[in-house]
Amino acid sequence: MRIALAFLLMTAAAPALAEWVKVGESSRTAYFVLSNETVYYIDPSTITRDGNFRRVWEIYDLSSKGPQGERSVLASVEYDCAEKRMRTLKATGKSQKMARGEIIPLRGFLDDWIVLRRGTDDDIFFKLLSAVCTP
Repeated sequence: MRIALAFLLMTAAAPALAEWVKVGESSRTAYFVLSNETVYYIDPSTITRDGNFRRVWEIYDLSSKGPQGERSVLASVEYDCAEKRMRTLKATGKSQKMARGEIIPLRGFLDDWIVLRRGTDDDIFFKLLSAVCTP
């Protein structure tokens, strides 16, 4: 019981302890419409490599409340560096900025692969791909 409680507390505190690095910001994109302006962060210490694939924890910090009342999103994302595509493995809404506050269950974050295409709205995802896939 104590071990489970300790694990739960460590997991809940993980966003606060992480070294989040701002990758960029963007207004609405073709992939996600979270809020008018979103700031994107990664935690480089969580990047794992498996061939051409990378996994990383990201925060999407919203300028206003998202569709389900979230102010930020904590997401585990997988990138295919060779094929230039991404998919969300897990996503949790949070009631405060920088993945703090109460958990807000999210709907609509699919685990399907999204092929990244260059375009004025979606360049932020190429920045994330480059930040994660660059050795």
